[in-house]
Amino acid sequence: MVTKKYLTVVLILVASGVIILLLSVDWEARAVKKQLHSLAKEMTWTPNENELEFALRVRHVQEKIAQTCQVDIPSYNVSQTVLQKDIPAYLSIARSYYRNLSVDLRDLKIESIRVPQAHGIATAYVKATDAYGQRNDQALALEFNLQKIEKKWVITEAKEMQVLEK
Repeated sequence: MVTKKYLTVVLILVASGVIILLLSVDWEARAVKKQLHSLAKEMTWTPNENELEFALRVRHVQEKIAQTCQVDIPSYNVSQTVLQKDIPAYLSIARSYYRNLSVDLRDLKIESIRVPQAHGIATAYVKATDAYGQRNDQALALEFNLQKIEKKWVITEAKEMQVLEK
């Protein structure tokens, strides 16, 4: 009898803890962060990657970008509206110019979420080797605007922020 009481109390406490955890986690912010980290992972390649892997990577990038996406990254001389259907061409050009490329997002912070809109900032550490063997490593402060379309967060804008130096 006493064992049943203790078991019931423990189950109630565990259930309460789970409910509090579920209510305290910001699931939309987690989904936005996951989408941005996933995009950064897809923007990483090496020379020994085969065409099938590259085609899958392109498809995954397309799924993460809105039909039109404004991209402003002066460090790479990019300032234009990118259409989702043109992403394979842009990635092919980038792949032919950069033999190795890796993008790592750190300090990712979701500043605001008002479904269906979200805004986040991150530091992108880009390591690249061009076709001539020149290294081009940079740290960029980026901000992203995302929109939730059909239960998926897609990027509508990515731009480099100007960072003031001390």
